[in-house]
Parts: sequence; structure tokens; C-alpha cells
Amino acid sequence: MRRTITLLGAMLPVVALSADWELNPRVEAGYLFDDNYRLTSPGSEIEVQGPLLDASLEMRARQPAGEFSFTPRVRATYFPDQQDLDTVDYFANLDWQHKGQRLTSEVLGEFSQQDVVNSEQPDAEVPTGADLGQGDIGDSGIVLVKNRRTRGSVDPSFEYEMSARRSLEFGGNFADVSYDTEIPGAQVDYQNYGVYTGLVTRLSPTASLTARVRGFRYDIETQGDSDSYGAELQWDTRTVTGSRKYLRLGAQNVDLPNGDKETAWIAGGGASVLRGRNTVFLDLSRGVGPSSSGIVVARDQLRLRWTFDMSPRLAFLAGVRGTHDDDVDPDSEFRARSYLTGDVGLQWRWQEEFSLRFAYDYTWQKFDDQLSDDATSNGATLSFLYQPLQRRR
Repeated sequence: MRRTITLLGAMLPVVALSADWELNPRVEAGYLFDDNYRLTSPGSEIEVQGPLLDASLEMRARQPAGEFSFTPRVRATYFPDQQDLDTVDYFANLDWQHKGQRLTSEVLGEFSQQDVVNSEQPDAEVPTGADLGQGDIGDSGIVLVKNRRTRGSVDPSFEYEMSARRSLEFGGNFADVSYDTEIPGAQVDYQNYGVYTGLVTRLSPTASLTARVRGFRYDIETQGDSDSYGAELQWDTRTVTGSRKYLRLGAQNVDLPNGDKETAWIAGGGASVLRGRNTVFLDLSRGVGPSSSGIVVARDQLRLRWTFDMSPRLAFLAGVRGTHDDDVDPDSEFRARSYLTGDVGLQWRWQEEFSLRFAYDYTWQKFDDQLSDDATSNGATLSFLYQPLQRRR
């Protein structure tokens, strides 16, 4: 991990020599309310309200053959009546891309250090530039005590064009997750290693079919090492306007700690579409990966984000995230988890770089046992945003 970060850091001076740089700031300041901040069972809710600040700065260098971007971000909340829940979270994203005559390469890097209320109970936002089929796995939904999670990941990918119709893709991913305090069954340190290779066949100028094989190793603190491998077939289509659709089907074999093996189906389908005044991101997926609960889970996931420009200045916003986690091992005592969160809101841009945003959100969670009731929360945010329009190629 350190060697990779050192290598990525060495890229910056090289890119800076002949690059066209731009700075894209984003600052959000507002007021937050939530009637069940820790998403606990009825009778143990904690209500919070107070100011929030979320600021980031994308530093982007562009060249004819590629680009480089680095985006540090900080998010802070202050609750006057619940100061023990105050938090300052830190994030950083890196994206390096290069396109040669035959070889296209990209390296993504992410770092975050945040309170577990935010890491274990994600919201319905879809990050800018998020790709279809890349669902999130890792959160457990259990927030027993105040704790912090530190996560770092590096994802390199390469595509080599062998002919006008066929390409070879290969890459990998590495993620390291740790907590200030380990809590068995809730927040457990783990590492995830993965490699893949695939053959891409172009069916038409806008459609392709990819046959891909993957291999993984999960190193979970309380469980030990576990290997996994699988294969999948994926169909993609992309238009000149940037809209994309995909379908995926495959299977993954997982080695269990007791020496047994289990096969889990993996699948996906979705679309990212810009049509008229509507921008829609819809992704349904099933994947396998490690969880902070200390086991390898199979996750069914829905991600939906819809933006409708009602006028040049006023936009309607809506989003949904739904997940269902179950243990890959059918004999496990793991409590299956269902989680759903959604939000609706309005954003009014009264000037080119200034806007006012109001959003209401609802969250529901249930564990499949008789020990806990359904947990729900209602929240609202009113905030001012400063975000100059970005120039994109």
C-alpha cells in the first residue's frame, strides 16, 4: 500500500510539467436535523440538530493523452445538545488516466477517515463519476459506541487494444479497512485483494461483450484468510452523449473458514442516462465481499439517483439506496440485514455558482432475528452551496 501511494505521488510532478490545471471548489454550509441519528431500536433514539460544513477542492490537470485529479474533502458537524456525537471526517480521491495508441490505463485511489455513523449507514448519494456495476460492500449497519473507520483503496485498470474488434483488460483492487476500536460482530478490521482479466469483443460501434475472470483474497481480523474466484459475462452499450447500459451474469466460488466451499451467483443491470431535462442513474447488482461485521457477505443492492431540471434554476432531486446482506455460508448464525434509505429535495440556483438546497431523508433497517425491532429515522437538511460550473471535455 505504501509503495503504491509513493508511486502515485511521484506522478504529480510529471503531470504538472505540461498540464492545463483547473481548480473546482465545492462548499456546502447548512443545518441538519435527524430524529434517530444512530438508527437504533424504538425507545433508544438519539435526536440531533446543528450546523454542518462540507468542503472539497478538485485539483485537475488535463493533457491531450490523459488527465490527473486529486480531491481533498472535509466534512464537519456540530450538535450543541449532543456534543459527544460531533465529528470531523476527512476524505481524499485520486484519479489518473492515460490513453496511448493501444494501451489505456487508469488508477483510482480513495482515502477516508470518518465516524462510523456515516461509514456504516451510507446515504443515497451517488458520487460524481460513479460507475455502473461497482456497488459498495463493507458496512454492517451496527453503531454501538462512538468509533472511527479509516479506509484506503487503490484500483489500477488497463485495456490493451489487440485489434479493431478485440481488447484485453486487466487490473486489480486493494482495500484496507481499520477501526480505532474493534468490536466483534460490528466493526472488524479487514483487507481485500482482487485481480481480474477479461476479453472485450466489440459487437458494434456502441456495444461490447466482455468475458471476465476474477480472483480475490479476503483477510478478516476475526476470521483469517479466505480465497474466492469467479467468472462473469457482461454486455455494455454506450452512446455518443455518454449514456450507458449494462447487464452482467456470473458466479463466484468462496472458500469458507471451515474448509467448505460455496458458490454465489453474481449479477447486475442498470443504466446511466441523460435525456432531456432528466439525469438518471439506476443500478441493480448482486456481489460478494467482506463486511465490517467480520464475515464475507452476498449483497443485493439498489442504487437510484434522479435529477429533474424543472427550470434553468430549479431542480428536483431524489435518490434511493437499498441493500440486503446475507452470509455466503448457509450454516452461519449471521443475522441477515436489510437497509433502505431515500431522500427527496429541491435545489434552487439563484446565481451561477450559488444555490440553496433542501432535502428530506428517511432510513429503515432490520436484522432478521427476534431480538431487535425495525429501526427508522427521519432527517432534513437545509444548506447553501457554492460550486462554480466546471468546464469538462
